[in-house]
Amino acid sequence: MGNRKHKTSAGSHVVRHLAPFVPVAVALLLGRALLSPGGGAPAAPAGAGGALGMPVPAKCDDVSDFMDCHSRFPTGCSQAAGYDAYLNLLKNQLIQPSAAANPVKFLAKQDFVDLDNKLPPELKGDNHADFKDALAQLGEGQVYGLDGYLYYAKPSGVESSNCQLPNDDTIGTNVDFHIGIGFDPALADKIRTHTSLTASESKTVTQSSVIVEMTPHYRFEFEHGQWTIDAIRKVLGRQVRLVGQLLVDSEHNIPSQNCALAKTDAQRTSCWRASTWELHPVIQFEVCKKTAGACGNSAADWEKLSPNIN
Repeated sequence: MGNRKHKTSAGSHVVRHLAPFVPVAVALLLGRALLSPGGGAPAAPAGAGGALGMPVPAKCDDVSDFMDCHSRFPTGCSQAAGYDAYLNLLKNQLIQPSAAANPVKFLAKQDFVDLDNKLPPELKGDNHADFKDALAQLGEGQVYGLDGYLYYAKPSGVESSNCQLPNDDTIGTNVDFHIGIGFDPALADKIRTHTSLTASESKTVTQSSVIVEMTPHYRFEFEHGQWTIDAIRKVLGRQVRLVGQLLVDSEHNIPSQNCALAKTDAQRTSCWRASTWELHPVIQFEVCKKTAGACGNSAADWEKLSPNIN
């Protein structure tokens, strides 16, 4: 696979041979890339299992970059080791790109409303595995599609799933790409044409967006050089078609963040996502070739995301 040069958080350049990126832990992830049709947790990686084989949180040591992180910590890690290890293991799946050919279905705005309404009310940010079977029955762990409009994209901040590595440059090498997908073509057209948004419209951009995530090790393993934050931002406001693993990011399943749960004025003001359900990781990203009108199902209407996209 060759060598890769990149910056560390300290800004110095290092060269790492890529063979260490696929040791036993990552190979295990590749081997169970998709959960079984009946759902349930992936088997815990060797040395990471707790009771009943469930993954357990890990405490970070000196983690240099995303390759180091995901070769040694299938669930990520944190300084306090207090995160939900099962949720992180789901987030860090390396699903083969070929799975994008047969998504269960393409989800619409109402599907996310329905999925949020079916969430177990006891689901919190630290007990995901307790509801793994119920969530699997709703589709978690399976590959779904999403057809909408690209509202915004940005590198994420520090997260335990990526070993609390910082975004140390403008391209988000070590972190997820946090992407908002909306469903209003008129609002999307304003974004595409760089038309100034009102304060209300700006809030709608986040509050009505379904979140999808491109993970750093998935980008590296399968789409190295094609999926960049600059390439994504070139198509802001365009119609996009995505495929990825459906999961509940239960860390955000609270009314102050998930607008689907917001009941009070304060909650409706502070919430910043339409649903706690995500496509994570994204395994396919296509862009409608048309800049006016909507694309349908014809493959000729779509092109894969790349830095050279028009």
